[in-house]
Amino acid sequence: MDTQLTLVDMTAPLPQREARTVLLFSRDSLMNTTLRIRGTQSTVYVVKTNFKSTRTTVSRMIPGSDQGAVEVARIDRNDIFPDKVTFEGFPSMKLNSWLKKQSFTDPAQSKADSPKKYVWKPTNLREIALYEEDMPLRPIAWFRASAPDESASLSLQSEAEVIQDAVLTSLIIVEQRYRVESKWARVGDGVGQLIAQPLHAATM
Repeated sequence: MDTQLTLVDMTAPLPQREARTVLLFSRDSLMNTTLRIRGTQSTVYVVKTNFKSTRTTVSRMIPGSDQGAVEVARIDRNDIFPDKVTFEGFPSMKLNSWLKKQSFTDPAQSKADSPKKYVWKPTNLREIALYEEDMPLRPIAWFRASAPDESASLSLQSEAEVIQDAVLTSLIIVEQRYRVESKWARVGDGVGQLIAQPLHAATM
């Protein structure tokens, strides 16, 4: 199995950053939740997963529309056939072809000569951040797990807002992989080691 090993200092404070948009999750589970803009009651996304966890849909609310919400992405999980991801207006893709080791491209750029790549990386016990692959020092989005006095959140810079459907969909997959396969172990003086073993790493 191709295992990704990332070292994270669990005692490091969360970075102080300002985001253009902050979306708050109604629940800790990213599989069934709603997202609203911080400081408002405006719901932006609804995420639903069926009882058997074989399908997750991501719907974006359309204010003033008779439709109410539009399905923008769908994740289909299979025991025999490859898992797939489908974005609105694009054909289905094998999930492992689209999201490779936490790295992906926006579907709208997939046929470009040099599509921009984005990658999720853990930065803290509570945070994973998204970077443009060729700019590894400045995150364009970051997810923070909930705390006793703080809801789980997804923060977006302008570069992430234009691809936010792909950002949220990839986050759901990556975060679930960490939850299922990751192991936390304390070593030394409070330094944590995060061993991230993606569910489908063997086929990546």
